[in-house]
Amino acid sequence: MKNKNGFTLVELLAVIVILALLISVAVPSTISISNKLKENMFCKKIDSIETAAKLYGEDRKESFTSTYEGNRSRTITVKDLIDSNDLKKDNSEAPYIIDPRNNEGMDAISIIIYEKYNRIYVHFNDEINSICDK
Repeated sequence: MKNKNGFTLVELLAVIVILALLISVAVPSTISISNKLKENMFCKKIDSIETAAKLYGEDRKESFTSTYEGNRSRTITVKDLIDSNDLKKDNSEAPYIIDPRNNEGMDAISIIIYEKYNRIYVHFNDEINSICDK
């Protein structure tokens, strides 16, 4: 009788093929889930920025000097909201908001705050609106 101490080459190859198939299925779905989570986080932060910008505008209505669609307005950035303490950051080193498509910080995006019918409205550029389907 022969003493069998290990696995045969065929058994090892079968295990490797099965693992490769599992990995090829798992990795794309994991990446897809990660990208979706980044987009959701981005949209939640856009909502926070919008709320902070409205509060900023309510406090500073008298400083609206330019016009947007015929209404008194003011253009600010996310950094302005952070500097005025209307928006809080978790980490002082990292940007507040990161574009989910290219992982770049977007603290310099322009936000137009305008007053219409004695209410404050906020407008982002169309690129941001297309990501969050606003």
